Amino acid sequence: MRKILNLIILASCIATLSSCEDDKDPVTVANGFEMRSSAIPAPFALLPINDANKVISITWDKSDNGVANPNATYTIEIAASGTNFAAPLTMNNGANVVPAFSYDLYVSELNKLANQLPTYVCGQEMTVDIRVKSVLGSGFANAFAQYSSNFITLKFTPYSTLLPTMHFATVAPSATATANLASSSILTSDYEGYMWLEPGAYKFYKSNSCGTFETPVVYGGNGTGTIAENGAAYQVVTAGFYLVKADLTAATYSVKAVSWNFFGPAKTSFTGANTALVYDPASGLWKSYNSAASTSVVTLGGGFGIQFRATATPAASGIVLGAYDPAKTGDQYAGPTMSYGNSLDEAYLFVPGTRTPRVNSGFIVTLDLRSPRNYKYSITPAP
Repeated sequence: MRKILNLIILASCIATLSSCEDDKDPVTVANGFEMRSSAIPAPFALLPINDANKVISITWDKSDNGVANPNATYTIEIAASGTNFAAPLTMNNGANVVPAFSYDLYVSELNKLANQLPTYVCGQEMTVDIRVKSVLGSGFANAFAQYSSNFITLKFTPYSTLLPTMHFATVAPSATATANLASSSILTSDYEGYMWLEPGAYKFYKSNSCGTFETPVVYGGNGTGTIAENGAAYQVVTAGFYLVKADLTAATYSVKAVSWNFFGPAKTSFTGANTALVYDPASGLWKSYNSAASTSVVTLGGGFGIQFRATATPAASGIVLGAYDPAKTGDQYAGPTMSYGNSLDEAYLFVPGTRTPRVNSGFIVTLDLRSPRNYKYSITPAP
């Protein structure tokens, strides 16, 4: 009887071990999937005026990962051809494609990505490869990735995403000169810039589409504010800091002496009045100045805001710089950090600190107008 009992126990153990051996986790396998596209265009040039045009439509099959779970996510990668997708960029602003299995690629996105690739050279044709990436699971350790078994190749000439520029000078600039005027967008010709000018005869030199001045188009005026190709030079009589504008569409230009101030509730008194900044020729910055103490440190309330306001000769209204607002384009575009507005806007630039309770302390304020349409500022606690 004992022998029979032992045999039953042994058989039970063997069955248990066999059951354990068969109970394995599912194993993911890259069984592949295919991508397709609409007709691939012959080598072509991208133009900003065609940003909204579709280049291709991409579709793909559901990836086969060898398991029943179908919840894979998909992204689309682009890389320079011949690199085996080394350091690829991801379309759709890096996000998963939802809903999956199709994606439309437009001129604006293709050009933006092309400008970020290491093989990009302004004005030259380039070739890129595109593939679909499937990811099953989440987390670096647990995610299982595979790629479409094929890829798409496009050959095209991108355009530069840099703003169109000009150089306002007494002599023609060198090919690699730094522009001192820029337009508000790729498709506009409303150039502006702030600069220190010495007396002399000035003309406008327009860069090429890549932002260089090998063969600039030269513009001048006729003394009445009208700009024309090969026009007469503009005479600057008095040295100073100027706001220079040129609009090739409206055929107008202006050269105005300006000085800068700040105002706002961060001030301890007369919050709507101007407090003058002082121009520092050595750094090219406008800086706060406390005349009573002969220092650049001014007293401001932490957590409260300021804006910058210009006074101009001839007089000009509405030259106010505040916090960046993406809705402000055209003449109100001042770069990715600041926007033009008016003194009624709530676009304050806030002083470091908290409002409650209000604490007034020393700060150094600077306004940096050296790079056209890319203006910056700083509000730094005094050391």
